[in-house]
Amino acid sequence: MAFSLLSAANWPIVGQLCWLLGKVMNFIYTMLDSVFPGGNGLVGLSIILYTIFVYTLMLPLTINQQRSMKMSSVMQPELQAVQKKYKNKKDQASMMKQQEEMQQVYDKYGTSMMGGCLPLLIQMPLLLALYPVIYDIQSYVPAIKDAPATVNRFLTIPDLTIAPTVMIKNSGSYGIAPVLVIITAILLPVLSGATQYLSVKISQAISGQKMDKDNPMAGTMNTMNVTMPLFSVFMVFTLPTGIGLYWVISALVRILQQVLINKHLAKISVEELIERNKEKAEKKRQKRGEKAEKINAMAQANTRSMKESASRSASGMSEKERERKIEEAKANAANAKEGSLAAKANMVKRFNENN
Repeated sequence: MAFSLLSAANWPIVGQLCWLLGKVMNFIYTMLDSVFPGGNGLVGLSIILYTIFVYTLMLPLTINQQRSMKMSSVMQPELQAVQKKYKNKKDQASMMKQQEEMQQVYDKYGTSMMGGCLPLLIQMPLLLALYPVIYDIQSYVPAIKDAPATVNRFLTIPDLTIAPTVMIKNSGSYGIAPVLVIITAILLPVLSGATQYLSVKISQAISGQKMDKDNPMAGTMNTMNVTMPLFSVFMVFTLPTGIGLYWVISALVRILQQVLINKHLAKISVEELIERNKEKAEKKRQKRGEKAEKINAMAQANTRSMKESASRSASGMSEKERERKIEEAKANAANAKEGSLAAKANMVKRFNENN
């Protein structure tokens, strides 16, 4: 997985973003090099500033995402109540009713099912483009190739282009105390995992989201909250320390952003957020105009089709087929032969109607 991410520069869209971010990285390094020519730690400092710049660029999306998470925590009890109501009902009619009631909850709060996912989907290409630029930094910043080796040093990391495993193996050949090199090689992956875990926990605490135990996703989410930081520990051990430095800094930046955004959102009441969401939703509907009406018409047609399908599955025939069978039965009854069972039934029916 990690190596496929590192080759993301060849992917559509992500490749173009890698080129753009490479220009940003080159600009940052060139500016630093003009102030501190060939100075120690220029690459590490460039990675830190590069990370801060990109996450600052994504700040509006992060604010939008955190606002959606806050609204989601408010809606969660109502959504969970709907899910529990239809927990053991798997027929199509019940599933449609559940979807309808959940949509009513989203409409009540002026949001949508995809509201929290959209900012993340927009961020994903940018986040994927970060890795190749750091991993193959010399391709994006050619000046590093001709610079002194000291530019790749950072604090007690002897070289940001090598992995911690290599640092431990060659701990005595960097001109730094071997014990210090080994401690750094172990500490960097541990810091990476710890900051990733802390970032997730702070995000959940700030948003107030609590996964219901009955929710089948609860176990999966809890497992991922533990396994992903552990995965980052393993990967930082095997990848260049520049990637590990990026993971630590990015987690710290996210934590800081979450705290600051939460302070901002705490000043806004839930009622005000709901009103803002409804206003935005109304503006979008007005902007779509005729298209929205067409979408609603298509949705209603689809609902009718699903209801007809549910009716067919329950009785074995559609509503039109049932009506046709009833008409045929009436016609057969009207033309029944004298003395037949159908004729006698008609006679009883007429007697009941006259009396």
